[in-house]
Amino acid sequence: MSPRTELKLYGRPAMPPAEPRWRPPWLDEFEKWAVPAVAPEREEEQERSFVPVGVLLGVAMVVQYAQLGIGPVRDFLLNGNPLERPAWMGFTMAKQWILFVLVLLVLRMREEGLTSIGFPRFDARRIMLALGAVGFFLGVALVRTAGPNADPWLVPTEPAERMLLVALAVTTAIVEETFFRGFAVVWTFRWSRFALLAVLFPALIFASGHAYLSWENVVFAFAAAVGFSLLFMWRRDLYWPMVIHFVINVLDLLR
Repeated sequence: MSPRTELKLYGRPAMPPAEPRWRPPWLDEFEKWAVPAVAPEREEEQERSFVPVGVLLGVAMVVQYAQLGIGPVRDFLLNGNPLERPAWMGFTMAKQWILFVLVLLVLRMREEGLTSIGFPRFDARRIMLALGAVGFFLGVALVRTAGPNADPWLVPTEPAERMLLVALAVTTAIVEETFFRGFAVVWTFRWSRFALLAVLFPALIFASGHAYLSWENVVFAFAAAVGFSLLFMWRRDLYWPMVIHFVINVLDLLR
């Protein structure tokens, strides 16, 4: 039997292995960081359950829309009544810090710390930069009046309320980045081992929480969430997402 006949009878020769697809190096680093290697006998201890992140994402969504049942909050969000803006800001800060505590409890149950989900380590330079940014916008809130380009629905005119807006911006920057980027991205990846899902799923939940406002808000929130998630995965550190998030939230004070 000729070699050619043997090929026909026994199949085609083995194909050379496919070239590996290019992956950004930072993605490999993120995956190693998010799911650190453990001894073989402890592999079963690694978090592979979707329950913790699913439950907290569900709680965040329920509270986000349950707030529309609170009279003053609903009056501000849906009817645009600026007199109820302080009530909305106070409720928003309260619900977000409660969510932050829930994340801490889940991490405590797993005997992990905030640094395991990228919460920043603060050195002198970082502290000075953060305090400088917050101090600058507190000064702006105190001495600058709202200009003609400011959104009257969101940006208050009274200095005290504008300073409260800065406090709200600090809260949302810390809590939303810790939860939607740090906790949700890391734990979704641990469960799925699929980086794209870890980016898109929390971003979709985050964006859907803005659906009562407008589709433009949903699109912007989704794009921002994806961008912040990629920045976090690249740096494996929530410091810069928090700083950028804060600045975006208070830029209207300069108008």
